[in-house]
Amino acid sequence: MRRLVLHLLRVPPEPSLPEGSSGSAEVFRASKNYLLLKLVRWGVSQSFNLIGLVFALFFLDQMASGQLDILDSVPHRAIILRLLGWIEVVGVVAFVAQLPVTYLLVRLDFEMRWYIVTDRSLRIREGVWKVNEMTMTFDNVQDVAIRQGPIERLFGISNLRVRTAGGGATASPQEGQGEEKSGHVGYFRGVDNAAAIRDLVLERLKRARDAGLGDPDQQVALSDAPPGAPDETLGNAAREMLAEARLLRRSLAN
Repeated sequence: MRRLVLHLLRVPPEPSLPEGSSGSAEVFRASKNYLLLKLVRWGVSQSFNLIGLVFALFFLDQMASGQLDILDSVPHRAIILRLLGWIEVVGVVAFVAQLPVTYLLVRLDFEMRWYIVTDRSLRIREGVWKVNEMTMTFDNVQDVAIRQGPIERLFGISNLRVRTAGGGATASPQEGQGEEKSGHVGYFRGVDNAAAIRDLVLERLKRARDAGLGDPDQQVALSDAPPGAPDETLGNAAREMLAEARLLRRSLAN
């Protein structure tokens, strides 16, 4: 079922390295405690769904048994009761059928989560139904911070936030979600070694800036320029100006 879902949704098995990367690439994955946290949240939501289903079935049974007089004066009461019986069956079947599907999606969301740090950039890929892949070059990274709420602290995990140029400070969770969608903020979610990843990103960031790594195309364009070309141009301009000055002095002397 896992292979079938990944094939139907056309989810790549693993992300490729960012273009222009050289040297070693560090690959990080979310902690197993992050999966445990997601499963706990899934179980809580399913519990609420089950409670709602039980109340709905109880209400329908009360109507069908006549203990609620809502349908007493309604024409075609037998047809309506039969329809309510089918609604009960469909509700129970739908609840049972969605359990393995939603559980599988939670598992796949954990397994298909990748965090890659190279010498020039980092790449974050997450999602199954909708795959989100974000690449940030170290030239644009401005802030690296660790976020850990009480629930994450309970499970021993953290979220590492990386912000690039153009991602200002946020005042509310809604603004933070909008900033993340804009591509200026990326998260290493549910990692248990956030401090180590932060130190690695800062070390690669410092190395990239000290080396002056910029746009590869721009570097190639500069390296292709003939050596000494700017000096030769300035020298020709200086000689032309000197010749014009001599002509001007001679004309004034005559």
